[in-house]
Amino acid sequence: MSKVNQKAVQWLKKYLRYTDYIGAAQLYLKENFLLREKLKPENFKARILGHWGTVPGLNFIYASMNYLVSKHKCKMLFITGPGHGAPAVLANLFAEGTLDKFYKKYPVNLKGMGNIIKDFSWPHSPFPSHVTPTVPGSILEGGELGYSLSTAFGSVLDNPDLITAVAVGDGESESGPIATAWHSNKFLNPKTSGAVLPIVHINGYKISNPTLYGTMSDEELTHLFIGYGYEPLIVKGPNVEAKMLAATESAYKKIRAIQKKARSSKTPPLKPKWPVILLRTLKGWKGVRKYHGHAVEGSFHSHGIPIGHPNKDPDALKTINKWLKSYRINELVDEKGRPKKEVMQFVPKGNLRLGMNKHAIGGSQYKKLKIPRLSKYAVKVKKRGALQGSSMVEAGKLFRDIIGENKKNFRLLCPDELESNKLSAVFEKTNRAYMWPLSSTDEHMAPDGRVMEMLSEHTLQGWYQGYLLTGRHGVFVSYEAFTTIITSMVDQYAKFLKQAFRVPWRKPIASAIYLNSSLGWRQDHNGFSHQNPSFVSNVLQKHGKFCQIYYPPDINSMLVALKETITSQDKITVIVAGKRPLPQWLTLKEAEEQAKHGIAIWEWVGGKEAGKNPDVVLASAGDYLTQEALFAVKMCKDIVPELKIRYVNVSELTAIGLGDYCHDGVCQTENGVNKFFTKDKPVIFNYHGYVNDIEQILWPYTTSDRFSLHGYREEGSTTTPFDLKVINRVSCYHLAIDMVQQGAKHNKAVAKKKDKILRELRKHITRHQDYICEHGDDPTEVKELKW
Repeated sequence: MSKVNQKAVQWLKKYLRYTDYIGAAQLYLKENFLLREKLKPENFKARILGHWGTVPGLNFIYASMNYLVSKHKCKMLFITGPGHGAPAVLANLFAEGTLDKFYKKYPVNLKGMGNIIKDFSWPHSPFPSHVTPTVPGSILEGGELGYSLSTAFGSVLDNPDLITAVAVGDGESESGPIATAWHSNKFLNPKTSGAVLPIVHINGYKISNPTLYGTMSDEELTHLFIGYGYEPLIVKGPNVEAKMLAATESAYKKIRAIQKKARSSKTPPLKPKWPVILLRTLKGWKGVRKYHGHAVEGSFHSHGIPIGHPNKDPDALKTINKWLKSYRINELVDEKGRPKKEVMQFVPKGNLRLGMNKHAIGGSQYKKLKIPRLSKYAVKVKKRGALQGSSMVEAGKLFRDIIGENKKNFRLLCPDELESNKLSAVFEKTNRAYMWPLSSTDEHMAPDGRVMEMLSEHTLQGWYQGYLLTGRHGVFVSYEAFTTIITSMVDQYAKFLKQAFRVPWRKPIASAIYLNSSLGWRQDHNGFSHQNPSFVSNVLQKHGKFCQIYYPPDINSMLVALKETITSQDKITVIVAGKRPLPQWLTLKEAEEQAKHGIAIWEWVGGKEAGKNPDVVLASAGDYLTQEALFAVKMCKDIVPELKIRYVNVSELTAIGLGDYCHDGVCQTENGVNKFFTKDKPVIFNYHGYVNDIEQILWPYTTSDRFSLHGYREEGSTTTPFDLKVINRVSCYHLAIDMVQQGAKHNKAVAKKKDKILRELRKHITRHQDYICEHGDDPTEVKELKW
């Protein structure tokens, strides 16, 4: 390792006393912040909140990065995996003066120190218990553990001048997302992207158990990380300060050597061995050693609040007083509470401060994408439903050209499903990114690829949010059933986004777009496991106010939805579209008009006159479900022409109840709902997913007794495409039966024929079941249904 400047070691020790004191004081004090008076019970907060165990180690890591940046003037972003260590991050942001830049309440003096100590986890303060978007320099809260490493890698993609240092907790390292994220090094091109410096903080304990890494030997950890493809640097005591500074310097030199080699040659080197620092410190380092007979420092007892009830327990007060005074804080500050010069000697200044890194405010780096004209990809609809085409195939062509026009700030992410989802047109312009050796039979793989494919939805989501939050654009493509794997992770991202809305200095970023295909309605040979539309349900339930759910019924609607979402900001959008050829219904102009509200009456379906005063309203959302709805209308026209039907197509769910952030709220009043669904006529709604989605949207604005909802009923198997619709009761036969039953209530002519028609329709269903059991395929009369 590199030689160490002893002045830097002495600075580091003093600086850590300063930040450790502020970190510890945040947990306890509401006044008497420099202990210049006798510590009393009334000096303590009524509710003592926070986590101590990880704080001193995080301070140590942050300080070491400070020294590196001050020495080399490099641009560095800092990500904290254990977000419950927020007191450490806040202590350092206060010390370096970043907090004062964003919040005038925190100048670097006694007043500012007192405010940050008191405000930590105080009701309605900017700084709750974790590293939220209110914290300058943050792009990850770190509450739900496991996402730090992948987010760090996402932040440096296409950011060649950026180094992201990421503190990965050893408890966090037991999570699945961290385990897969270590393979991110195999996708990082040192020629065109920045670097990640992972520091694994091994303090040995979680809430009440030892960590796996804490029980592993240095040799075992070394073999593990060599196997991942890294060069591990182990740092542990004694003289840990000098060793850490030497390790960070060595890691920095290795990073620059890899980048120099890659950027000076035509071909990037394969398998670059990026450094990783494995740092062993004590849990609750330099805090209380023992209390009431049990170890605190170096044990799980220091994880949260190590000593409780100091405002009630004299022994606790005495112990905490001794602990806080051990930092000798008044030796480190002047009379006004400002840190002395020697404390700040190697703290970066200006925009080099970790908290001031411009990439942490991704909106400041945001650039609009160049989007090709949609007319280039639009299908010409001369006769409704006559032309067949795949929405995903045409989407692939659009993505191909977006990548061609935006080579440094747009990526596609997909868990090994891009070609299965019919987006292979993108490989006419780009490849899959990969930096490890390949076989001659491998296709579309290259170091500079714009497609990120790895069979880990968690790693992809981490890359994605790191990429978006630092100002870039992308689309996450997945099988519909397996986007649910990252439901909780997306929920955490949505929480971050929601909080960021309230922070005035956070600027808008590109929306997160999830393109769900390979839908459950055509899972074909994949079976029941591939039927799960619940990702949409979760998004609507949790964050409907800034989410958009698109169900484009055809290619032109898909193109319009993609353009609208790709150019939007600060939203979470989900597009659900099948990959198989389906009938085409709308011209591009009609699709653009419908997209203004996300809902439209298609007069050409039931006829203009029938639509004015219908007996029944039929609605649908979803391409396969729209096909069934329109076939049901055609069926009814043939067998019961007296039935007057209005057809409503819903291409965006937020437009009928949750779209107040997105649109004019066309269906967010009772009158708005009635405009499309009439005031009193029965409504049959054929919905792609769980009908609960529609219930939660509609019921605030209308009564449930006139709505008959059809949707996914959790029925499935490896069966025929039409049988999936039959067993879930969304087939054209089931819709026709429902329309006849409901329409008979308002049309006497229909009522007279009702029983006979229903018997015939039910016979069709029975015959279908018999046929597929005998022949293993849908009957011709079903496969050749046309509008």
